[in-house]
Amino acid sequence: MRQKNLVLLHVLVWLVLVFNDVIPHFLGNEYAAFRALPKDAGLLLRYTLIGIGFYTVAALCFYGSSLVVAPLLFLHKRFIKAICMAVVMLGVLAGWRYIVEFGFFKPVLGFDNYRGNQVSAQYYIGNVFWYYYPKYFIYGLMYFFGENWLRSRNREQALQKEKLVTELAFLRSQVNPHFLFNTINDIYALAYQKSEQAPEALLKLSELLRYMLREGADDFMPLQSEIDYLHNLIELQRIGAKGNAYINFEIEGYVGAQKVASLLFVAFVENAFKHGVLNNAATPVNIRILATNDRIDFTVSNKISNSQKDKAGGIGLNNVKRRLELLYPGRHKLAVTANDHYIAHLQLQLNT
Repeated sequence: MRQKNLVLLHVLVWLVLVFNDVIPHFLGNEYAAFRALPKDAGLLLRYTLIGIGFYTVAALCFYGSSLVVAPLLFLHKRFIKAICMAVVMLGVLAGWRYIVEFGFFKPVLGFDNYRGNQVSAQYYIGNVFWYYYPKYFIYGLMYFFGENWLRSRNREQALQKEKLVTELAFLRSQVNPHFLFNTINDIYALAYQKSEQAPEALLKLSELLRYMLREGADDFMPLQSEIDYLHNLIELQRIGAKGNAYINFEIEGYVGAQKVASLLFVAFVENAFKHGVLNNAATPVNIRILATNDRIDFTVSNKISNSQKDKAGGIGLNNVKRRLELLYPGRHKLAVTANDHYIAHLQLQLNT
C-alpha cells in the first residue's frame, strides 16, 4: 500500500509540473506554430501533449539520476562508474528528446521547436545538458539521498521498537514467577497446616494467574482491572496471614476508562508484604490510589521489618523502574524513601 501511494504521489507531482508549464503557454499562445489557431480544447490538448513530451525527458533525467547514478555514488562509492553512467544517460536523453520532437511533435502535432533550422548533435547534447542536468539530475540525487536517509531512519525506529517490545515482554514475564513463587509458599504452608482457607487461597491464586497470563498480557490494561487484581492480591495475603495482616487499601478520585501499564503496581505492594510489618494494627501497610482522568498518584507505605522475610534478592522494583522508563518516558515520577518506614510514591501522567 505504501509503495502504491508513493507511485501515485510521483504521478501527481509530474502532472502538476506539466500543467503548471502548459497553462501559461496555452493562455499566451507562446508557440508561433499555434498562434493562428483558436484557443479551444484541441489547442489545449496539443499544448498538453507537448508538455508531457518534454517532461518525459525531465522524468528520465530525474529517475536515471535517482535510481542509477545516485546508488553508485552514495551507496557503492563507485565514482568513476557513476560519472560514466551520467554521460551515457546524457546521450540517452538527447536521443529520446530527438525522437519526441522530430518523431512526434513535428509530424503529428505540427510543432517545430527549431522552426526548420538544422540542429547538430553537439548542440542537441549541450542543450539537453544545460537545461535538464542543473535541475532534474540534481533533484534526482537529492531525492535519493533524502529517501535513503528516511528509509534508514524508519528501519532504525522499527528495530528500536522491536527491541523495546521484546524487552517489555521479558520484563513482564519476570513479574509472574517472582510473585508466584512467594504465593505458592504461603499456600503450601496453609495446606500443610490443613487450613480451611487453603481452597479459597487457591481460588484467589487462580484468579491472579488468569489475569497475569491472559488478561494482563497486554502492555496496558484498564485501571479498574489493576485495582481488582490488587484486591485479590491483598485478600490472598490476608488469607496467608490467617487474618493477622493489617492492610489499608484506599481508592480516591475517578476510576473510568483510564489505562495503565499492566502489573505495574504489584511490585510495590509485594515489596511491602515482603519487607514490611503486617501484623501490627498500629503500623498497617497503607496502599492508596488517587486517580483523575489523566493522572494517577499511587502510594505504598509500610513499617520496615527488622527481620527480612526473604533473603533472596528480588527483581521487582528494578523491573518496574525499567518498565516506567520504557512506557512512561518523561511522564512519570517515582520517589522512594526508607527510614523506619518505606514509602514509594509514583505519579503517572496518562495519555488522554
